[in-house]
Amino acid sequence: MTDKARIAGVFDRAAPTYERTGVTFFDPIGAALVRLAGPRPGERLLDLGCGRGASLFPAAAAVGPTGTAVGIDLAPGMVAATAADACERGLDGVRVLVGDAEAPDFPDGSFDLLLGGLMIFFLPDAPAAARAYARLLRPGGRLALSTFVELTDAEREWFALLGGALGPYLPPAPETPPEPGAAPPPEARYRTREAVAELLGGAGFTGVRFEEVEHRSEFARPEVFWDWLWSSGMRGLVERIPETDRDAARDAVTALVAEHLRDLSWTTKVRLTLAHRP
Repeated sequence: MTDKARIAGVFDRAAPTYERTGVTFFDPIGAALVRLAGPRPGERLLDLGCGRGASLFPAAAAVGPTGTAVGIDLAPGMVAATAADACERGLDGVRVLVGDAEAPDFPDGSFDLLLGGLMIFFLPDAPAAARAYARLLRPGGRLALSTFVELTDAEREWFALLGGALGPYLPPAPETPPEPGAAPPPEARYRTREAVAELLGGAGFTGVRFEEVEHRSEFARPEVFWDWLWSSGMRGLVERIPETDRDAARDAVTALVAEHLRDLSWTTKVRLTLAHRP
């Protein structure tokens, strides 16, 4: 199984509960990205890796009935759920399709605006994807991306604690050395302004500008954190825990959250990037 297929499978299985556990995370970050992108009535937009519509839905509302809003995602479960959500919201003009955000299958110059919410770091060949995005945009079109920022010391400490809580229940990782020149894991990619600027500049984008935003996720009870892990990309990690050990792992994580997460909340800082095709 390729890494791309593995990631698509994780999000396919997460689709039913994605942003549905009572913890807001993707929706406010998606709304912030749309605000920076500034979609206008009548524009044509494509949301790359649209998930459950965190960016797609507010952007579709902004372009209105005279515009075009398309979302693509590799996970069929995400596509089916988001298409149903669009219908329920009365967004009849929204199309949601199974598609590869690394190589979107649309004619050149099809769109005025591309959105990529917390997805570029998952792509095995992000530079090739960025070049494809430039081709999809009309001259003067815009690309808006969100990425995570550099980890703080507090975040490193928290992830170390979380790893320590889960570690006893995870099967040993295969002891295979990384291949020379292998890309870093997704969670480590494009966390700096310099890395994002280099990616977009290499694809011919200009006028790159950044904005950092913070979002605070609140957990009603310590137990909710475990449910939230299963609803996000972290599902790929916790799925590795044998079913016989999952209750114990849940109890360990719940105890950790109760002890170490002040006010049962977690603040995430995200970088928003807007760039233009000349």
